[in-house]
Amino acid sequence: MPLGAQRFLAAFEGFEGGFAIGASIVVGLSLAGYGRETLLATAFISLIVSGFNSASVKYSSEHYLDELDGREKKHGFRNYFAPAVIEFVSYTAISLVSIIPLLLIGNITTAVWACVGVTLVLLFLAGFWRGYMLRTSSIRDGIETALLGGGIIVVGLVSGLIVNSL
Repeated sequence: MPLGAQRFLAAFEGFEGGFAIGASIVVGLSLAGYGRETLLATAFISLIVSGFNSASVKYSSEHYLDELDGREKKHGFRNYFAPAVIEFVSYTAISLVSIIPLLLIGNITTAVWACVGVTLVLLFLAGFWRGYMLRTSSIRDGIETALLGGGIIVVGLVSGLIVNSL
């Protein structure tokens, strides 16, 4: 397993969460009719904060569960902090990939749909790769990951519709 099982799973969790949440934020905010600059700034700030939150949850959940079970590791940096940093970096980097179409495509509606399309394809590929690495059903894992990410994007869409209707 590349990076070791714990770090591999931390990177994968960051990839999976970053793709879906990045696209979800873009979809939800686009419905409010913001300009490109506001949309990008808000998405960027949200992604950084969400990435940090995700890493914090990774650190605390791993550490506190081991603490409760009496299995707290002596090398806290390697066992808790490093996976959290990996998750933050992968989450943030991947989230930024999901909003690249906003930088490259002039029409915001087309750019948003491109963000969604890129995100779903990358989620499928990430799930496929995870399935391959874990020796499970790669196709099933790819479809499952894409569907779960699609659900997160739908939540962003519905949230944007609700906020826009207020």
